[in-house]
Amino acid sequence: MHKTRATLASTPVVVDARAWSAADWDDLAARSALGDAFQSYEWGEVKRSLGWNPLRYAVDLDGRRVAVVFIQERPLSRRVPVLNGLRVHYAPRGPILLEASPEAATAALDALKSVARARRSVTLTIDPTWREDGELAAALPESGFRPAAREVQVSRTAMVIPLRADEDAQHALVDDSTATNINKARRAGVTTEMIDLTLPAVREAALAEFFEMHAATGRREDFLVRDREYELSQWRSLGEAGLASLWFASVEGRRRSGLLLLHCGRYVVLFAAGSPDDADLRKNRANHLLHWSIMRWAVTAGFEGYDLGGVDTHAFPGLPTDSSHPLWNLYEFKRRLGAVGEVRVRAHEYAPNALLGRFWRMARRSR
Repeated sequence: MHKTRATLASTPVVVDARAWSAADWDDLAARSALGDAFQSYEWGEVKRSLGWNPLRYAVDLDGRRVAVVFIQERPLSRRVPVLNGLRVHYAPRGPILLEASPEAATAALDALKSVARARRSVTLTIDPTWREDGELAAALPESGFRPAAREVQVSRTAMVIPLRADEDAQHALVDDSTATNINKARRAGVTTEMIDLTLPAVREAALAEFFEMHAATGRREDFLVRDREYELSQWRSLGEAGLASLWFASVEGRRRSGLLLLHCGRYVVLFAAGSPDDADLRKNRANHLLHWSIMRWAVTAGFEGYDLGGVDTHAFPGLPTDSSHPLWNLYEFKRRLGAVGEVRVRAHEYAPNALLGRFWRMARRSR
């Protein structure tokens, strides 16, 4: 069925929000229902330290605020005179809609295009957390955005556990084998704790310990672990703002597993995980109890879902369907906790100048 572009009652108004306070920005970009920690004020400042210029805008339509977006900006080149003034832009997990409607999505995308033209963008890339099969996704091609030359995020799937206030109702979503493992962890004496990352007295030592767990896991499982100071800096910034929390599971007083969570609108999102080499999680099942403890806390904190993260890669996209998929075991672990899989839209981009955009896509594909 042919889809028509959402009709806007008026032209979106773009409001420069760079003078807003961090709290005012985060209330909309990170803490509103569809908010995301990657769109927070603090994440923009982390990227500033890496040479990006953070831009922040609100989008108004017919007198109401319908979206906000943080955009990372950098020069295309400082060495080639003919390219002076041209820039590259990226809105991680943006735009953030304040209304979950095609009209708001279209207004936000039109606003992004006007910013790209005004800022002399070669390309502006976005990767909002919109479902691939949802009505918001239709606004992307209709607004002139096209699939990006390369993906930005490692995964574009998600595994979301619906959170239930009633503990029995939550148990009903958990697979029998997982429920058994939760009880096994309790019998093994596993305990869990949440570290309040807004408190400096406990934050620094806990983050340092978690980094060592995370790095050890990266070595075992062969995934990228960034520079220690960079990782600690970003975790600290998000924690100080109340947009992240750190959890540990311990056995006999020793921390055996850790999870760093982001607080993103109505979801709490698993961002990083780790365990020491001698954790023996298959024996004590500490991770099962840790996830269960997070679920029960997240309900009381007002979250509607617990996003356990993706289960695909660029080489193996989409939700696994059978054991031939390399992440099948990870998918099964998350599914048995009660998570339901979904596929988000791939990264999209807009190039104000078609010729420059074409050259950019060729360069990206060749790297």
